Amino acid sequence: MLAADDGKPGTVAAIREVRVRWNGGLHDSMFPVVEATYHARGGKHPRLQGNPSLIKGGRADVRFSIDAAGELYLYSKGDGMIRKVVGATGF
Repeated sequence: MLAADDGKPGTVAAIREVRVRWNGGLHDSMFPVVEATYHARGGKHPRLQGNPSLIKGGRADVRFSIDAAGELYLYSKGDGMIRKVVGATGF
């Protein structure tokens, strides 16, 4: 992960686009991945939970995490999954 660590509290890291390759498609968010898994695991609501006024009508709520070995993971509350990132390009 890239950090803005110049010792100045007002400095923020640059925003970078993240695209997700999954199930033969390329997505601009984790929403379709989380929603599909939510339904595959028995979720009954037609959309992920969240404010229906959100762009996709729900919320994937995905977070990044790094383990002690430096491996990158994504975890999502919407479907209760932890996913290991196995490849990244474009840096």
